Amino acid sequence: MVQSATITATVFSYFLICPRKAWLHHQGIRMEQESEDVALGRLLDETSYSRSEKHLDLYATTSDGIPLTGRVDRAALKDGVLHETKKGRSCQEAHLSQVRFYLWLLKLNGVTANGGAAYRGQIDYPALRRSEPVTLEPQHEEVLALQLRQLIRLLEEPHPPARISKRDFCRKCAFEELCYG
Repeated sequence: MVQSATITATVFSYFLICPRKAWLHHQGIRMEQESEDVALGRLLDETSYSRSEKHLDLYATTSDGIPLTGRVDRAALKDGVLHETKKGRSCQEAHLSQVRFYLWLLKLNGVTANGGAAYRGQIDYPALRRSEPVTLEPQHEEVLALQLRQLIRLLEEPHPPARISKRDFCRKCAFEELCYG
């Protein structure tokens, strides 16, 4: 039963991009070490925003008892902002949901910023010299809860979902060789 397994922000984000990738990753199949795009993303993370507090680990449990975890790229705690660094905007909806997932973890723990305000999020695209603000509204929480239930149903399946029709995104995916090789 998946409910005893922790749902990570990575698997959640993968689910929004490609359910097959989420299922494979959750089963312990890792292809990211071979990907140049993943290596470039890590380098960007390591070399950007060096003076900020980096890699904040978050944990929470849903009211259904599902453990959740995520690792925020960096946090400006005194400003009440969680930052996620991305290379590009090709999966922007998944990026927004990933940051909302982090904000949701804080809310599930009752953590607020200074003065009791809710934390905000921000997606930083250093290569594009852009930032995108992210908030967590009640309708976002409903969507996150629905997506989490869909993800759990997927992860309980004994076999991965069929591969999707190859998209442009698949060419940059670390799992491309596994799906289409």
